[in-house]
Amino acid sequence: MKIFTLSTLKIVIITFSFFGFAQNANLKKGKVNAKNYYQEISFEFLKNKIVIPVTIEGHTYRFLLDTGAPNIVSSEVYQAIKSKTVTSISTSDANSKSQNLDVVTIKSLKLGDIEFKGFNALVFDLNGSHIFKCFGIDGFIGSNLLRHSIIQIDADQNLLKLTDQAKLLKLNKKESDKIKLVGNQSSPYVQIQLTGKENGREMVLIDTGMGGLYDVSRDNFEIFKTKSIFNIIGESDGASSVSLFGEVPTNRQLRVHLPQLMINDLILENHITHTSNSDNSKIGADLLNYGVMTIDYKNKRFYFEPKMNNVDLSKSIPGFTTTIKNKRIVIGYVWDRSLQEKLNYGDVILAINGKELNDSNFCNSVINDSSISLLNEFVLNIEKEADGQVIDISITKKELLAVLNDFNISLN
Repeated sequence: MKIFTLSTLKIVIITFSFFGFAQNANLKKGKVNAKNYYQEISFEFLKNKIVIPVTIEGHTYRFLLDTGAPNIVSSEVYQAIKSKTVTSISTSDANSKSQNLDVVTIKSLKLGDIEFKGFNALVFDLNGSHIFKCFGIDGFIGSNLLRHSIIQIDADQNLLKLTDQAKLLKLNKKESDKIKLVGNQSSPYVQIQLTGKENGREMVLIDTGMGGLYDVSRDNFEIFKTKSIFNIIGESDGASSVSLFGEVPTNRQLRVHLPQLMINDLILENHITHTSNSDNSKIGADLLNYGVMTIDYKNKRFYFEPKMNNVDLSKSIPGFTTTIKNKRIVIGYVWDRSLQEKLNYGDVILAINGKELNDSNFCNSVINDSSISLLNEFVLNIEKEADGQVIDISITKKELLAVLNDFNISLN
C-alpha cells in the first residue's frame, strides 16, 4: 500500500524524484502544544527552496519546508537527539531500489516559539547526498507536522506565517479552493484547470519541495491525450532526476506546451514542462514567485493571492535539459531534433562559455542561476559519454513561437 511520497526537488534544471512505500508507519502522531497561536518565521529562499530554522533540544537546524514529504531528520540530527526508534520500514524509490529507513519520534520540535510534540520522522543520511550538502539541509518539515495548522508563505518578504486561526491572516475566501489531505502524511491536493483547445481539471499535489511550477505525470498526460489540451513539442530518451537511492534509469518522456494553467484566480499562459514518471502531477515552489500561498490544513482550504491575475510565461528555451550523474552535470533529455545528433543523455558538460564546471564550483552550479538559464546563446564544452571525445557545441535558445512552428502548432 502506498503510504507516503518523498517529494520532488527541482534544483537548477535538475530534478530529484523521491517516492516511498511503507507499511505500519504511523506518521499522524503528535500534537501542537499551543492554542490560538500565531508565529512569523523568516526563511531563506534558495533556488525556490524554502529553508527554515527549526529548534530541537536547544539547537537550531536548517530544515526544508516540503509539503510533499513527511518529516525527515538527518542521521546527524538523529544521533544528536538520541530519539527512540519506533520501527524500521522498507522504502522504495523511483528506481525500485529499496532501503530500510528508521522511523523515530521527536519529543519536542519548535518552529519559532510554537512547540510540536511527539511527531514521527524518517531518518535519512542527507549528508550522503551531494545536493543536500550544497544546501546544508538537516531535515524536512513535512505535511504530517503541519496537518493541524495553517501556513502562509510570502517569498517576497521571505516570511512564513504559522497559525491555527485563519482570521489572523486576513484571507479572502474568493481566492481559495478546497483541498484534500491524502494518505498517511496528510499530503495536500488541490484542483487546477488546464486549457488548450479544450478544458480539463486535474487534482495535483501542492509540493513546496519541488522547485518548479507545474509538472504533469505521464499517467495523467495519457488521460488528457483524449482532449486537445497539451501540445507535444519534443520527445526524448534520457533522464532528469536522481532518485532517493541512486540514479534513475533512462526513459522516454515528452516535452509539452500548456496554453493556459489556472490556479485559483491566477492565469498562467504558455507554460513549458515535460512528463515524468511521478505518480502525481504537482505544483511547486516556483508558484511563490507569482503571489502569496496559504495552505489551510486545519480547514482544508488553499488560498493564493496573486501579484497580477494574468502572467505570460513565454520565453526562449534551450533544446535540452540537464541532470546529475556521478557528481557531474550532464545532458538529461534532448528535445530539439537538430541537437539530437550532437547531444545524448550522459554527455558531461565540462564548461559553459569557457567557465569550467568541476568539484570546486559544483555547489555554486546547483544553488545559483547557471549561464544556461541566463543566456540566449552560449557554447557548451562537452565530453561525449560514448567515446570520451571533447567537443564544443554552440547553442541558441528558441523563442516559443519558433518551437511551436517546428511542430506546426499555432497559438491561436
